[in-house]
Amino acid sequence: MSELVSLGVRLDKKVVEELNRIANEEHEDRTTVIRKFIADAIGSYKKDKALRKYEQGKISISKAAEETGLTVEEIEEYMVRRGYRSRYSTIDLEREMELLKG
Repeated sequence: MSELVSLGVRLDKKVVEELNRIANEEHEDRTTVIRKFIADAIGSYKKDKALRKYEQGKISISKAAEETGLTVEEIEEYMVRRGYRSRYSTIDLEREMELLKG
């Protein structure tokens, strides 16, 4: 189990009310809900950052997967869900097929 560290943070009253509502719906304490939300947000941030770097040509798809802790297949699925369209065309594929024929 990881070490937990106490952190004080001020939140808008409406945010706290919403957290309380969600905690009640999920039958969990508010702290657990906050931990889950933060973990999800960090994961999303890391995936979005890796996707931006991939789109800029700074990293490969396998490096994007590595940076996010996902498999290549999982990061590709994430990219599709985010609306990413590959720039790799059928012409590119045909060129590569010709190169392989030698």
